[in-house]
Amino acid sequence: MELADHRREVKEIDELIVGLIEKRLCLAGRILEAKVSQSMAICDPEQEERVLDRAVNLAIYRDIDPGAVREIFNILIRMSRERQQELLGDRKGDQGNSPCQM
Repeated sequence: MELADHRREVKEIDELIVGLIEKRLCLAGRILEAKVSQSMAICDPEQEERVLDRAVNLAIYRDIDPGAVREIFNILIRMSRERQQELLGDRKGDQGNSPCQM
């Protein structure tokens, strides 16, 4: 394989990754609906830690740098919280709620 072929394959993977991030953010909206119906706060530190632990364990299993994976998942969690906050703001007329409150 030539360098251009490898780069094309990386580009395809990057497109898949961005698509999966989009899908994850769409699920954040559904999760918000469930949280609202159960009168839960957007911020759920225990669940966030479970997600991080699961990602780190998968990274270790696949021989990928667990610290880097943890950083990536911290970003994904932050993005999900921000999406939920945006959606909640839209529902409430954007009353300036903090990301860890409802």
